[in-house]
Amino acid sequence: MDAVRVLVAIALMLVGLPAFAQGWATRDVCDVPEVAVFESAFAPATEDDIKTAADHMPNGVGRLWRIEAPNGAVSHLWGTMHVTDPRILDLPDRVLDLIDNARVVALEIDPIMPSRRAYERDLRRADWFRNGRSDVDLSDSALPADVLEWIRQRSHGLGWGRNAPDRLTLGAVAELLLSDPCDDFAAGILPVQDGRIQMLGMIAGAEILALEEAMRIKHQLDGGEGDFAIDFLLVYGSYLNPETKWQDRATSFALYLEGRIAEMMAWDRAYVSDVLGDGGRAIDRVNAYLLDARNHAFVDAAESALQQGGVFIAVGCFHLPGAQGMVALLRERGFTVTRVPVPGEV
Repeated sequence: MDAVRVLVAIALMLVGLPAFAQGWATRDVCDVPEVAVFESAFAPATEDDIKTAADHMPNGVGRLWRIEAPNGAVSHLWGTMHVTDPRILDLPDRVLDLIDNARVVALEIDPIMPSRRAYERDLRRADWFRNGRSDVDLSDSALPADVLEWIRQRSHGLGWGRNAPDRLTLGAVAELLLSDPCDDFAAGILPVQDGRIQMLGMIAGAEILALEEAMRIKHQLDGGEGDFAIDFLLVYGSYLNPETKWQDRATSFALYLEGRIAEMMAWDRAYVSDVLGDGGRAIDRVNAYLLDARNHAFVDAAESALQQGGVFIAVGCFHLPGAQGMVALLRERGFTVTRVPVPGEV
């Protein structure tokens, strides 16, 4: 649920505010005619600035990693991009083979409902509304007026109405912001890449292992941590800036397909910092939980299965690099983790 942030940030821009909610997220923006790195996408930074910022990040290149347990059991880790574009869904042959032969396919969440009761509870979404509970008044919060307006437009574009953020819990508002507006066109037709991996794993007969509960982020934001929730809305609201061009989305695809994950993360931080004008403080605080804390939880959840081997882990690619990334954390647990280059990567 994280690498999509560059995508969401990047799937978003036509000059000026739209005449109606999300009028900027058109097929002209979303249907990328060419996948390539465009220097203009990094403005006001440059590609060299982004590369320099990414240089310090360990394990910053590569999407596929081989994991060997101390007992010799072998598994793999794959960094996904949570979008529905066919070029991202077109997985390398090596990855398809690993999924087909996996004993366990582990993903961030398992969205399949465990029971009829759970399905009905999800339809009601009673816990999405404040219902008299005290919560932050978004109009009086630290959210800039333009970011709050973008959030209202996204809420309206999803069918909730522009005033829904005033009635929903902060965690529920966050859930609305986690999807890429360009995926709206394919909703119910094309899965995000993680969904395709789960589908392939289930067809092949693999056990599905969820590394966290489906609503963990919502529950975290609804747990009384108002300041963190506002930081989260600041970051994800900034991705709704209606000034994206298709070249920005094309650049994010290109970086991902080339395995340049640390550069995607450096660009993400530079973009949010520029929109919010806060020197990166909000995104750093959000990443401390959204990436670092969850990486530890993911490794905890997967460790037992990894000791047995035959596991294919698929998580957002932002979870892989860095000193607190999953590659580094697995090595700290005694696993040997080695990059496996796939076609198209640098």
